[in-house]
Amino acid sequence: MATRAMLRGYLLEKSLAWLLRESGYRLLVSEAQDPVELVANGGTLRVKGRGAVHQVDVLGEFPFTPAFSLPVRLFLEAKFYRTPCRLEVVRNAHGVVHDVNENFVMLPGPRPRRRFKYSYALFSANGFTLEAQDYALAHQISLVDLSGQSFEWLRAAIRGAASDLYDAQTQYQV
Repeated sequence: MATRAMLRGYLLEKSLAWLLRESGYRLLVSEAQDPVELVANGGTLRVKGRGAVHQVDVLGEFPFTPAFSLPVRLFLEAKFYRTPCRLEVVRNAHGVVHDVNENFVMLPGPRPRRRFKYSYALFSANGFTLEAQDYALAHQISLVDLSGQSFEWLRAAIRGAASDLYDAQTQYQV
């Protein structure tokens, strides 16, 4: 049975996926879209890194490649914690993006396999500690603080929907 906290996190992920898609990105949701880089595991999408395989909340690919650059893929990570995100969360984001950007091999033949420029954006419903902000700035991890008044409508909608879903699963013992 899903907890209210799990449901809040899931609904924030789905909201961010919608936002990314509406911003022009193509959502990557299946291993079939890129069997070289992506791995599906129990309904969860993962991206191969040089040293590990990493879970991703939302992954989008920008449809246009900037001149003289690599195609851009964007990780979105959603955190609906009761407290601000701490340094450990941002440090993990840096490790993930660094690992996946270094994952390349030469294939037989004259050309390497297709590479991507992965970026990382971390969204938090309750902000970030100062230490986490400093680390993110130093390592080019984008932080999006959803704790302000301008996002209260989103947090309230997610809390309400999560509560309704939790009550429904309890009532119907799903």
